[in-house]
Amino acid sequence: MTMAHDDNGRIGPAASAAGCDADAVRWLRDGMARGRFPRRDALRMLAVLGAAGATGVAGKAAGAPTPVDTTLRIACHVMEMDDPSAVTSFEPSNIFRNCLEYLVRIDGDGILRPHLAESWAPSDDLRRWDISLRRDVFWSNGDRFEARDVAATIGHWLAPESVSVNKTLFADVRGVEIVHPFLVRIHLARPMLSLPDMLFAVTCPMLHRAFPGSGRPWTDAPVGTGPYRLDHFRVGEEARLIRRAGYWGATPPTRTLRFIDLGQTVSTQLTALSDGQVDILYRMDASDVPLASRLPGVRIVDCLSAQTCCFRMRTDTPPFDDWRVRRAVQLSADNAQMLRLGYADAGSVAANCHVAPFQPDYGPVAPVRRDVAQARHLLADAGHPDGIDLVLGVGNTQGPWEQNTAQVLQQNASDAGIRIRLDVLPPNEYLTIWSDIPFGLTFWSQRPLGMITLDLAYRSGSAWNETRLRNPDFDAALDAAMRSVDPVACRAAMGRAEAILQDSAAIVQPFWQKKFTAVSTRVRGYRLDPADCLDFTSAYLA
Repeated sequence: MTMAHDDNGRIGPAASAAGCDADAVRWLRDGMARGRFPRRDALRMLAVLGAAGATGVAGKAAGAPTPVDTTLRIACHVMEMDDPSAVTSFEPSNIFRNCLEYLVRIDGDGILRPHLAESWAPSDDLRRWDISLRRDVFWSNGDRFEARDVAATIGHWLAPESVSVNKTLFADVRGVEIVHPFLVRIHLARPMLSLPDMLFAVTCPMLHRAFPGSGRPWTDAPVGTGPYRLDHFRVGEEARLIRRAGYWGATPPTRTLRFIDLGQTVSTQLTALSDGQVDILYRMDASDVPLASRLPGVRIVDCLSAQTCCFRMRTDTPPFDDWRVRRAVQLSADNAQMLRLGYADAGSVAANCHVAPFQPDYGPVAPVRRDVAQARHLLADAGHPDGIDLVLGVGNTQGPWEQNTAQVLQQNASDAGIRIRLDVLPPNEYLTIWSDIPFGLTFWSQRPLGMITLDLAYRSGSAWNETRLRNPDFDAALDAAMRSVDPVACRAAMGRAEAILQDSAAIVQPFWQKKFTAVSTRVRGYRLDPADCLDFTSAYLA
């Protein structure tokens, strides 16, 4: 294994030879033992590299609740999911993930674990990944899960006609090779250490090899490897899933899952929960907690999360193609006040860099201090001495807290002569234009790593790059982070990328949100996931 100095003079595995060979694994284990980096960082990196024993392998769970003939009812928006790889919201993924599964999984602890994949190993230059598959997995139609299913799924993501964000996320895939029925080899154009984490993106469930090119919605022929099968599906009404026989993993305790669409008014959902019509709410926000806490038979569940909202500006569209205008908007914002008044102070203040301090790859950056006088100066210098009029699109896609937060920004900006008019649209209408409007508020869920979010949202040419930011230095810093085995060097590269994003003034990202939901006091075994990947495989009614 080649050794190299990072930007801070530390010695670690060179990016060009950063594979999972014995030297790299020994170096990581030694660094953990000597305290060069935290145990959690080393375990995460060892898991990414596929080091044996770093994490457990999925299988039959010991001590799981005895299967019973019960039903869990979840209040959730039931949306179209014709192609699971092309969804743009988490709601449909939390329905189909009970039927379809992923090569890997990442639980609430943030540690990567095998799932349909049994193990994986990168080449020394991180441009080739060998993924070994479990041999005991069968599709619900009786076919064996094999490497050709993985190859067909990835080929579907990257097909010319694909509308999946995976087409951008995996744009560096140059080939998928079936080595044998249970070993697939992925060839990449550049080193990519984050590949295993990326395979847990919501749009990355494995699909049966017959699905691509079938021309049929997945809901018409819902073949999957998961513990449930789709029994009934109607957009805007209900999705019903039934526990199936022959599942390779632990049998879930609950026989039937019913996802019931009650609309997006949380107070209506809470009333249904209190009245015993549903058992679990998909989500609620901080403003709903007071009502939920007063209802009998209701328990509030919460967790820390890197979910957030961004007021993003299109850097290719006037007046936001002028950095001075964008910077003036950013300097006028009071992020702490937006958290306090927009989201009931339930979270932590963010630094306009879209990577949370508690994510494993975060590189520290200084916050942007509010400076109204400088904002006015920049506007005048940009030719707006009397201020400027802007229109901000808001869709309340996750609830009224979005509009509440936008109103605080509106008040903040007025101090600097920035007059913002809110254009509030119905959620479904807003979701059709969210990436196209010049100035809008977008909700972002947590990804396993900050680098995955930055790659999706801000890399030049990315399908979800709603800011249209194009910065080669940002892309280079992100590349450095994505190929670094050394957790310290990775965070240093991420810090550079975060600082470039912050300095671009493409976004005002005010806070990190605490996640909330409410469940019946009869519910057992259900945990809220910070990344919004809901897991019902251990949940049941007492």
